[in-house]
Amino acid sequence: MRLTPFRPSGHRARLAAGCVAGLLAACASPPPAPDANVASGADAACAALIGAMDAAVERAGTGDGGRARVRGFRTLRVDRLLASYAHPPMDAERFGGWVDAMRALDRDARAVELANLPAEVRARLGETSRALPGGTVADDTLAGRVDACAERVLALDLAVPHGRAWLVANATVPDDYRDAWRALGLYPLTGFALALGVRLYERDTLEAFARAGDPPRGTIVVHRPSRANAMAPDAIRRTVASMVAAESLPPLARVDAAALDALFASHAPDFAIDTAGPDDLPGHPLRRADGVPDVDPARPVVFVRLAWTRFDGALLPQLVYTVWFAQRPPRFAGDPLAGRLDGLVWRVTLDRDGAPLAFDTIHPCGCYHQFVPTARLASRPSEPTVEEGALVVQSLPELAAGTRVRLDLESGTHYLRRVTPLDSPAGAAAAAAAAGANAYTLEPEASLRTLPDGKGGSASLFGANGIVAGTERPERHALWISGIESPGAMRQWGRHATAFVGRRHFDDAFLLERYFARAGK
Repeated sequence: MRLTPFRPSGHRARLAAGCVAGLLAACASPPPAPDANVASGADAACAALIGAMDAAVERAGTGDGGRARVRGFRTLRVDRLLASYAHPPMDAERFGGWVDAMRALDRDARAVELANLPAEVRARLGETSRALPGGTVADDTLAGRVDACAERVLALDLAVPHGRAWLVANATVPDDYRDAWRALGLYPLTGFALALGVRLYERDTLEAFARAGDPPRGTIVVHRPSRANAMAPDAIRRTVASMVAAESLPPLARVDAAALDALFASHAPDFAIDTAGPDDLPGHPLRRADGVPDVDPARPVVFVRLAWTRFDGALLPQLVYTVWFAQRPPRFAGDPLAGRLDGLVWRVTLDRDGAPLAFDTIHPCGCYHQFVPTARLASRPSEPTVEEGALVVQSLPELAAGTRVRLDLESGTHYLRRVTPLDSPAGAAAAAAAAGANAYTLEPEASLRTLPDGKGGSASLFGANGIVAGTERPERHALWISGIESPGAMRQWGRHATAFVGRRHFDDAFLLERYFARAGK
């Protein structure tokens, strides 16, 4: 497995002209339309190619829904982390790195969108791209022409009057709550009913964690990662120290791909799953010939991605692991929570010294957000409100760098029921008892965006809206009043709204700091 780290390109000469000035004053009105700044020749041809590609992607429905487009800048995309840096003052160096990072997100998304277009559509785009004047691009492939033209279009967009100020003001990510739905559902009133349901779920969850000894419905099967390339604690500390950046900088962390692979292997959890049937077997997501989403249990894999959080004046790395199951089976006729595909997302936040700082988890629907802080953190005081707070299901002692954990999952629901550090007496006993554990491999989560479509091409597991089609739950007919589209359906990274009452997103750059502070501060 090779994981490509987040590595934006170097700062461009176009941004070396000093500080961005007059940001607030210039944001009152948008810049002229980008095409107004296109003269002729290569610039016009490039603008036409980018426009043709965007139109083709829209028609084919192959848009990548994980990152937001920036209004007025067709070749930039933004996530919540980068959006958190969109505030003045911003000098030229910081602005340049920030733009580089958004260009990298767009480049990545366009590669996926091109790959997933039907072959005949790509062929037509290829004909359009060959109309570019000679010398416009160095990489004479369709992807290379698109990328070179995206750079030209970005330069044009930045050159319009107040273009940079407009970018800072509009590099935002819309939240995944629809205010119109909340208004239609009388949310100021019905929100209290939602809050009651949330409180009952929280009570039941805390009681289940307190028991932590319920007899299994089936057999406890442990799935353990291959750790041939795992790091020693000293290597973890050095690697994480090289990744941690000051909060005042954009996320330009650089890490060797092999080191990142090893970091994931070093912290990959054991999954101890109460297995009562095939729906409790982890596997690789796919779409069957009839279009129904499924998993292949013959390919036990856990998907990984690198994320970041801004906490206590630093930008800290987060290791995200996602395991998928074929479905959440119904426990009774008409079970509103049942449906195709289910899973668990497990996130490990590493501190400056490489030791685990906190863990949190959701299901891929964005549901069941739970926190497992270590003793390095203390919960912030919360004000009385109906909105959802941090559900702390378990607290752990301070852990050393490289400590792995065992996650006990319930049959059918795949609810998390216990987190056990494997270097503790209980963890050591559990590990010894699971000597014959099944092995799983790690793969980059990005691979789910270009799965084989069975027709010689590729398709994303996720739709342009970030939702996995075919995973809808009956609960959506009642929970739409929360403002969330299709509650309970599986979602792409960047589209996980995690609160029915209030607003919260799993990839919020300040999520951890919203609920926790360093112990003793």
